[in-house]
Amino acid sequence: MQSDVAKVGFLVSKAYFQAKGRFFESSRFFAADIKRASRVLALNHAVDMDKYTPEMATRHRKQILAQYNWQAYSNETAALLALHTDSLVSIRMNKEDILFALVSFCWMRRVEIPSYNQFVDIISIGFQSYETRMLERVETSLSAKKKNALIQFFPQHSHLHTIGELKRIDQGLGQRSLNQNASILKLFSEQFSELARVYKKVNLTDEAITHFSDAIYLGNNDEIRRLKNDNKQSLYYLSFIYDQVHKRNDFAADALLKVVKQFTNRAKGDERSKRDEQRLSTLEANRTVLNSAKDAKRVLELVFSITKDPNLSFEERNERSQQLISAFFSAQNPEFDKHIERVGNSIIKQATHADYYSSLFENSLKLQRLLGSLIKAMSFYKQSKNQALLDAIDFYLSQPKAIDEDSPTAFLTKTEANLLFEEDDINPLNKYRVFLFNAVAKGLKDKSLTLEYSYRYKQTPSYMIGVEEWRNHKKRLLAAASLDKFFDGRSVLDGIGMSVTQRFEDVTRRIAQDENPHFSVKDDGTWRIRYPDPEFSIAKYIPTLLGSSRSVTLQDVMFEIDRHTNFSSCFRNRLPRGGNTEIDIRLLFATVLSLGTNLGHTELARASKLFSEKALKDTENSWVSIANLQRANDCLVKTIQSLSLPTIYNENNGRLHTSSDGKKVVVNVNSLLANYSYKYYGKEQGISVNSFLDEKQSFFHVNVLTSSDREAPYVLEGLVSSKHTLMQDDIEEHIHSTDTHGYTEAVFAGLYLMDVSFAPRIKNVHHQTLYAYHSKSTQKYSDSPLAPKSQINKKLILDNWDDILRLMASMKLKRCSSSQMLKMLSSSERDNTLYKAFKEFGRLLKTHFILNYVDDEELRQNIQKQLNRVELGQKLADKVLFGRNGKLQVGLHDEVQLVMASNTLLRNMIILWNYLFLSDYCLTLDSEEQRAKVIESISTGSVIAWAHINFMGIYEFNPVGKSRFNATLNKMRNVSI
Repeated sequence: MQSDVAKVGFLVSKAYFQAKGRFFESSRFFAADIKRASRVLALNHAVDMDKYTPEMATRHRKQILAQYNWQAYSNETAALLALHTDSLVSIRMNKEDILFALVSFCWMRRVEIPSYNQFVDIISIGFQSYETRMLERVETSLSAKKKNALIQFFPQHSHLHTIGELKRIDQGLGQRSLNQNASILKLFSEQFSELARVYKKVNLTDEAITHFSDAIYLGNNDEIRRLKNDNKQSLYYLSFIYDQVHKRNDFAADALLKVVKQFTNRAKGDERSKRDEQRLSTLEANRTVLNSAKDAKRVLELVFSITKDPNLSFEERNERSQQLISAFFSAQNPEFDKHIERVGNSIIKQATHADYYSSLFENSLKLQRLLGSLIKAMSFYKQSKNQALLDAIDFYLSQPKAIDEDSPTAFLTKTEANLLFEEDDINPLNKYRVFLFNAVAKGLKDKSLTLEYSYRYKQTPSYMIGVEEWRNHKKRLLAAASLDKFFDGRSVLDGIGMSVTQRFEDVTRRIAQDENPHFSVKDDGTWRIRYPDPEFSIAKYIPTLLGSSRSVTLQDVMFEIDRHTNFSSCFRNRLPRGGNTEIDIRLLFATVLSLGTNLGHTELARASKLFSEKALKDTENSWVSIANLQRANDCLVKTIQSLSLPTIYNENNGRLHTSSDGKKVVVNVNSLLANYSYKYYGKEQGISVNSFLDEKQSFFHVNVLTSSDREAPYVLEGLVSSKHTLMQDDIEEHIHSTDTHGYTEAVFAGLYLMDVSFAPRIKNVHHQTLYAYHSKSTQKYSDSPLAPKSQINKKLILDNWDDILRLMASMKLKRCSSSQMLKMLSSSERDNTLYKAFKEFGRLLKTHFILNYVDDEELRQNIQKQLNRVELGQKLADKVLFGRNGKLQVGLHDEVQLVMASNTLLRNMIILWNYLFLSDYCLTLDSEEQRAKVIESISTGSVIAWAHINFMGIYEFNPVGKSRFNATLNKMRNVSI
């Protein structure tokens, strides 16, 4: 490397490689970087980079790769990337996410990253070859007759159901709705059964099914029929039928669970009411029996003393004893025997819950009318764990006329079995059906009963990467999921275990030496930790500064933000064919505002002179998808990350601190997603919405869950989905915080294997059990207030380490939903060794965190500060969701998700507008000292402020040129009555 040109070229290439993992042509070197390299080399003359020859560049590439121990990009690497792309295309990951996944794949394998154009070619070929392959399989699997039958699916069944009824699942729980859903499920199941061989041969993933079926959901029959390729038409209808069978089975299970819960809650209420009604009589009976027992005890004591009196003859003893006993019976309450019977009945009723079951039996016919047709239409998996329950279902489907000793009753509890054959006025067959429906609901909840065709109620292993694929391609899958560094479970566990042991030593020593002033021990031996207030206030500078500006409408915010980010270009027409490639952004913004504010298309159309309700609905259908909204939101998040002002909220350089929090939202329509909870919704029903926020206060993800779901399983899903949005070159550590609702030991394990440190704010953290890695630690710190109560089960973790990695690879590669996977594992925890091992690993990580939490005041402050921010963001969500009193008028999961994704986009627009306003204000300040003070004031507050936003719009008071009425006032006065 003799020439100055070569030296500069080498230095710039090395710097670019360090930053990006790839090399660039010398023509793309920035002049500023060339000057910087020249200064480093102490060159005092200009360097002509045109003389940096390809031969020099090639030689330098080899040297740099060898220096960093990386491999050059090769045909072998291209083949691996193509294979990885094919697996990602099969789950319909969008192109941007695939690009980031391929970059990550190269980076983790220490392989030179190819050019953008090479990536584009690999991804484009991947999509083309996948669709071609699917269409070829359809061609070879379906005859022309079957293709035509598929394409004519809607016309063939139009005499039974409308197209709307076939596409959309009724959310009602009334008898008509449930019976109609059962009828349509049966129809689709029959079609699905006829096509079983085709589905097996085509072998579409669930994600591909969802993608191709969207063409049917979004388009109309004419648009699909205009497609010239009958294989493509058939593929769309195949996917639609598959999707409907699986979705409708899931909704049938949801409805069954909800109906059974309603009936059991009502029965429990009836049981309480009857107990309250009988309380006075039962209390009187108890008091009578108690007093009688006390009297009897005294009489017996006297009789006993008489029999032992040596001064009395036998005849005297006998006579006196008889007198006492006779007096006892004479004084006894005449209702005593009835009271005894009443007490006995009360005991038996409470022990057997007789009133509870009596209420269920009274309503058994109604329960059968509601759920009978659904049970008959559902596809229960024949290999489910609870074989006794499957036998009972088969017996029920055979429509028995009576119950006898040969009827399958092994699924019943002992109490239920006794009640079934108890002689009373209730038909045993009705009792049997009530017990069966309850057992089916319980089996679906604990996963001892699963569905064969389902997205959410299948057997747990079916969601994970298959055993054979894992065995054959483990190394590639681990690398693709960035899990290869965790391959050696023993090494990983020992590393964490040693750190936990050291933390016990350090933290205990600091407490003993009174070096932790925030730690205290109560008289009962339990410990407490004080929480100093974080340096954070929403009442400080920012709201005042922003509020002093003239109010700005939400529409103005949208146009201003689009002017700087062009986020509107992220919206793409999602119709299968013939859709427009451009959209009037006014109409697009009106649709997003209609959804995100919950005004609804009807109300917005009435308030706007520009757009009709139909135009808004058509725009939503064609342009406003969850994927488009997420893409636009990512654009805003990336813009906020690119600004310099938000960096004042970074607590530590190289560390990213995110948080998530749930909020309750009322749903005002029929929805299987919504539940009743007087605590949160009063007499209404609702759902939960989980929002994710980074420390620069941009919302990067939102997910929707039922109000009964814990937020914890959705934490992993949110971070998996947002990986590329959060990706920044300077981030070395990622911390995520939640409150107690977002915490479980399993989440500690999952986030660790995602390279995220979990730092929740756990309520009553002093009640948490701490675990030691070695038994010596349990003994050594037994007298400490932070004593570990148990040793971690290392054998359990290591025996299941391979399955833990397979589980994480399945979630990180999006082969399954993280939230659904964790919910399924936790619901069957008693007999699920994998989940036990996953939790056990999490317990070690939880112990490590709690020890750090107790010892680190700054960590506690930062957690509190970040959670304050996300809670403030939820208040902004409420403010934006002002339409119809914040009560949602949609009930399907995808519809609710669309509203909340639109709401999140609007929140980020307000936050970005605030940043732009504050940045612009800072640039108007001439004094560096004044600017420093302003920035310091901004840093202690939050940009999540909205006092200056006019959410209601502007009313125009311009008189209309001509009256809307044809007649004059005088004529109206003389209307003939």
